[in-house]
Order: sequence, then structure tokens, then C-alpha cells
Amino acid sequence: NHSIETRTLAATTKRLPVTVAILLTGVAMAGLVSSLIATPKGQSDYLHDHLPAARIAPDVPWETSQYTIPAKSKKEMVRILTATEQSNWVARPESPVLGQALRAAQDSSCAQKAVMPDRPCRFPIRLDRRLKASHVNADYRVANVTETSLRVTVELGSEGSVRLYDLAKEQRLLRFYQTQGGWMQNSAETIKLTPPSMTLRAPHIAEKFSKTHVGINYYPASASWRDFWEQFPIETIKADLEKARSLKVNSLRIFLNHDYFDNADTRDDASRKLKFFLDMCEDQGLTALVTLFDLRPNYELANFDADIAHLSRVLSPIAEHKAILGIDIKNQADLDFEGWGIGSVEAWLTVMATHIHMEFPSLAVAVGWSEAEHATRLSDVVDFVTYHEYRKSDGFAQRLNDIIEAVDGKPVMITELGSTVWHPPFFNNVTEKMQGQRLEDQLLQAGSASGVYLWTLNDFDHVGKEVVGPLPWRQAQQRHYGILRPDGSERPAAKVFKAYGSLPQIRTTRSLISQSDYTFRSIF
Repeated sequence: NHSIETRTLAATTKRLPVTVAILLTGVAMAGLVSSLIATPKGQSDYLHDHLPAARIAPDVPWETSQYTIPAKSKKEMVRILTATEQSNWVARPESPVLGQALRAAQDSSCAQKAVMPDRPCRFPIRLDRRLKASHVNADYRVANVTETSLRVTVELGSEGSVRLYDLAKEQRLLRFYQTQGGWMQNSAETIKLTPPSMTLRAPHIAEKFSKTHVGINYYPASASWRDFWEQFPIETIKADLEKARSLKVNSLRIFLNHDYFDNADTRDDASRKLKFFLDMCEDQGLTALVTLFDLRPNYELANFDADIAHLSRVLSPIAEHKAILGIDIKNQADLDFEGWGIGSVEAWLTVMATHIHMEFPSLAVAVGWSEAEHATRLSDVVDFVTYHEYRKSDGFAQRLNDIIEAVDGKPVMITELGSTVWHPPFFNNVTEKMQGQRLEDQLLQAGSASGVYLWTLNDFDHVGKEVVGPLPWRQAQQRHYGILRPDGSERPAAKVFKAYGSLPQIRTTRSLISQSDYTFRSIF
């Protein structure tokens, strides 16, 4: 008997650490689940470490003119304007600097700080250049060229930080003469300088925000992020738009993958697909909030010109489309502050917004900030203000109302909120209920918002490591934000969102919710 008791005690002693370990693991997993639901990660939190930089040489187009300049001469004039090969070149205050000349301009403008520390390191660059021959004499020895551009003056700070000093639409008269060594630029005279107007620009823009927008961030389940536009599963998209309408959704937020929409081999295909998607939205009575420069965090001065050309190329075919609500220039640009500096990011955003204002005045412009604390940045530049809400529900209404008060009457929209239902094993029922409860807590506080966009309609079949990194649990978490299950049935959060979209004037006071067909306890 003593031997049996000894063996039993020994076995119990061996099992005890295993049992404790299992219990501690269970507690840790439960804590992890609670943490993931209570403070879910934004869909781009892990994005920026995995994306390459881009650098594209600028191209200067020539507009049609009654005067003819040979192609070789045009090329030489552009080289004079955009580059230099002189090792001892020094930038004058009005020197146009882009392309290869940009680094020389920075070096020459900033070198004087060594002897004059108080002197600002400041110089102009010219973007979106367009040239036109305004006069050429009979023997092709003298040529006057009219240049229109967006003139941007930047100031460099310590460690390469950039601050936008001023910007304006500029028209100049450039005079060239030909010598035995080739063309030379004789002089440049500014004819017209037009500062941009950054106000809420037109009644039809304000009219777009006269109703509350009930929206969803959209990718098809089978084609998220990079795959959306490449695969473009039309029948699935059509079915999803119908599902969105059945949930009382009236708007979708979409993302244009920069590489696919910029690459010379795919850009035409991308443009056709975007136009077709907007047509489908219009047929369903949906508007679209179009987010640009997706999967590309880069704010180098050398890329500004190519980025403006990208904007023009993407927006020109769709600028007047009835389905477009507005343009979100860059998703969660504040996540790039640490890597690029606040000044560099804000300078880039301001220049891109200004270009859209001037070239596409019918388009409303915003920036999709990831945090409420940054939402009021550039509020004098954008037409409407957007930010994302992945914090705890406590303080949701206070954050929203503080932003509304600070931006002086401009529409304010929350363009991402939501929770993942991803869970470790054995927690199946907990996460869907918590997703719905969290969403209701937020919507009850969203009454003063001009719009709310949920992340997202579907769970995704695949989220690549190039989007959120290599860790499997991060990929799993991002795959499971949908308010629809993979079989198409509605999760509790879908019922909550549908009730919100069904409310009179989309107001979210408790009295209106109690009068609707929806009651929280009837769902759970």
C-alpha cells in the first residue's frame, strides 16, 4: 500500500506543473483575446515596415503650339530646367530644382548654414511642369517658352526634415538662345503667381455631406489588398454591393494599390476596372470614398513630381463620376511620422491636396488619420476631416466632439472602426458577441459624425505577409474583421450596423434606438 501511495504521489507531483502550465496558458490566451477585442489593431498598423521606397524621374510634357521646336531641342531645354551635371553648380534663389539637380540644390543652399547658422536652408522646387513654345524666331536661335507649374518652397531642417514654406500656381516666361555648344537659358520672368484657396470650395461639395454616410471599408473576401484590382472578381463584387445595400449601407471606402495603378503595364487596366466599379456603385445607389497611394509610404522630395503625375493620371478619368464622395489622399499617414518626420509627411500631403484642389475642383479631399489626436492636422487644407477609432469605447464621443469643435464646421467622419473576431481555440462564441457589443457602444456615441465606415464587410481568405508582416497571428487577426461570416450569414455586429443605418436621419441617440426594431438584448 505504501508503494502504491508513493507512486500515486509521484504521478500527482509530475502532473502538477503541467496542470499549472495549462491553466496559466488558458488565462494568458483569454487575456489575449480580451485585449485583441478591447483594443483592436488598425488594419495598417504593421504595414509600413514591409514596403519599398520608390523614386521615379520626372517627365515634363510639352503642350501643342503654333511654333515648332525640334524634339532634340525640347529634350535639351528640359534637361536645363530639371538637371545639372556641373560639379560646382550653385543654386540661385529662383533656380528650378528637380531630378538630378535636387541634391545639388540642397547641398548648395544649406552649405551656407555652416558660416551663417541663422540662415534658413530654403529653396523652391517646381512640380507638374508643362511647357509651351510661345515664340521661336525664324532661324531657331531664340525661343520663348511659357511654363506653368506648382511652385513649392521647402525649408530643410536638421537631419533632413522638411517644412513647407509656401506654394502657389506659377506661370513663367523662359527665354532660351542657341550657341555653338547648344541651348542656354537666358532668363526667367514670373508672369503670374496664384496662391491656392484652401476653403470649402463649392456648394456641391458641401451638398455631398448633407446626409450621414453609413459606410464599409471594402475588399472582396477572395481578393484583399493587392489582389483586389488584379483579380477583380466581378460577380463577387456585384453580390457584395447588394449585401451592403441590404445592411443599409450607402457608401464604400476603397483603396487603390499604388503599384498597380502606377505601373505602365497595368495602369490602363486599373483605370478601366475603377471606372467599372464606380458604375456598379452608382447602379446600387452607393457612393465611394477613394483612398490613394495605398501600400506606399514614401515622402521624398524627389518623388513629388511623379506623385502629382500619378494623381492626374488616376483622377482625370473619374473626377466627374457621380459615385465619388471624395478622395482620401493617404491612409494613416500619421503612422509615417516617426520614420519620415512630421514636416515631410505634412508637406507632401499639402502639396498633393493643393494639386487636387486646383486641377479637380469638384473633388472633396481628406486625409485618413489613424488617431483622433492627429485628426485636426491640415484641417485648413482638406475639405472634410477623417480619422480612425480603434481605441476603447470610453471617451469615443468626447474625442469626436472635440474634433468637430476644432475644425470649424467642416464635416468629420470616422472612416475605420471595428473589431476582429479572431480567437484561439475554444473561444468561438465570445468574440462575435464582443464585436457586436463594442460596435454598439461606439455607434451610440457617433451621433454628431457626418459618417461612419466599418472595417470591414467580409472575412478575407488571405492576407499576405507583405501587408501585415510574417507573424501568423497578425495575419489571422486581420483576416477576421468581417461582420458577415464566410457562409454569408450575419454576425451580431451586422445586425447592430443595419439597425444604425435604418435609424431616422441616421441619428444614434438611445431614444431612437429603443424606438427601432432593434434592441440589443434581442440579438444576444
